[in-house]
Amino acid sequence: MSVRHYVLLATDGFTKLPSTSDPCAPNDTLQEIYIMGFVGGLFKVDDKIINPNLDWKKSENWPKMKAMISTASLPSPIIWAEVEDQLYITLINLGMPVAGLMDPHTVHMHGAHVATQLDGFPEGSFGVPMWMDFNAPPPTATYYFLPESPGTLMYHCHVEASEHVQMGMYGALIIYPTKESLGRAGIFQDDKGRWWYYGTKLHHIPNTATNRNFAYNDVKTFFDKEYIMLLSDIDSVWHDSVRRGIPFKAANYKPDFWLVNGRAFPDTLLPHPQTPSQGSDPDLAQINYESYVHVKTGQKFLLRMINLGYQPVPWHIHGWHFTIVGKDAHPSPFLKIADELELDTHEVQAMGFTVDVASGETYDLILTADDKRPIYRNYIVNGQDCFPSLCSQMKALQAVDPAVIADIPVEPVKCPNPTTVNYVDICNGTQGADRFFPQFYPMHNHDDYKVTNTIINSNASIYPGGQLTFIQTDEPQPCSRDEYDDDYDNGYNYDNDNEENDD
Repeated sequence: MSVRHYVLLATDGFTKLPSTSDPCAPNDTLQEIYIMGFVGGLFKVDDKIINPNLDWKKSENWPKMKAMISTASLPSPIIWAEVEDQLYITLINLGMPVAGLMDPHTVHMHGAHVATQLDGFPEGSFGVPMWMDFNAPPPTATYYFLPESPGTLMYHCHVEASEHVQMGMYGALIIYPTKESLGRAGIFQDDKGRWWYYGTKLHHIPNTATNRNFAYNDVKTFFDKEYIMLLSDIDSVWHDSVRRGIPFKAANYKPDFWLVNGRAFPDTLLPHPQTPSQGSDPDLAQINYESYVHVKTGQKFLLRMINLGYQPVPWHIHGWHFTIVGKDAHPSPFLKIADELELDTHEVQAMGFTVDVASGETYDLILTADDKRPIYRNYIVNGQDCFPSLCSQMKALQAVDPAVIADIPVEPVKCPNPTTVNYVDICNGTQGADRFFPQFYPMHNHDDYKVTNTIINSNASIYPGGQLTFIQTDEPQPCSRDEYDDDYDNGYNYDNDNEENDD
């Protein structure tokens, strides 16, 4: 158990949204939108100071905090903890000087089971007023949450929630299991790093895994990698009205931007500006807002779906069916049913390729990046059943019109000269691996008009854009004795590939 202390500072600022499908477009093509949000983040864990600049009790930090005015980020910083940690969030209100607003603010931990005094609903408790005198300590309030179970939650300001949430005052709140809570569910890691479930060795879980590789206290919720997909939408007219102090009728809400982790495609393919640099403190680097999913074939990955927009999102994933392992920070009941009946989870589990995420809902989806070579590689590379290879067909199309063969940006997209691949080059063996990898799958809002970017002050919109991002899958992860038991077999046998008919 740890005492984790976050400090959030409420303020305003601007975000920039694309007006093109080029991920490396010049800055002058970006469109500026007024927002509100929180800055700051993790202050300390137990007695370990993570960010000394967030100590509001020290007067030498007051000028640094004043400098954070109008630097709001979208989304707000990620907050995470483990089950039974003591989680504290201190709120400081820097004000909204761009719009000239002096609103109070709160922190509502959406889905947390807290006492009403700590719920952040100001009409039933209190708000935090604006810091007016920077030569004196700021007025603050510290919220407390004891996480009793793992799951995916969110937080947001609940003052004038119709406006403040729309303006961007929200972020992800993630709770992980502990080794103790996993142990009570029969999941145990021995002193050699090996994982066991009620005495049965779990060969598919590497020795490097930790308790934070489980979404819930259930063995079926293990994952190799995790990603937050925080969905939201923006009505630029409303945002502009707030900035200019013009009343806006909320019933006229009509969003024209749709975001994943605060960004619209193609910016969803770029490294997220809030991701800590490599080598950062593990308490900062545990999880981030990267939205370009990059896994190896055979890995399991968790998507933490969060909707803080005002419209439901039918989130569609190409390539695989997902398993819903949790909803609203509660594990799926089908996990336990499958265990008791000794069935594979997919026989009784809620699965799909589209999940409708309503406003205020969270879903935890686990997918396995299955190897598609046994079924599809022969046709794509060699041809079969008297059909020529898809590789040769794509070469013929390229000869007619080179533009129809997509140059796909590889993660992480590095501007101004991004690395790209295309499937003709992959077929030729000059890019990728095995004349088959990498594979790319989109996931997006299936209200497809929301996969566009609006051109402000115009009747035009650009496709693709909006709530869209990619999943990149590379060749399978090689088995390593440093990560797995000696008798682990990951199921991939490269010798089985028949290369006799490769052209």
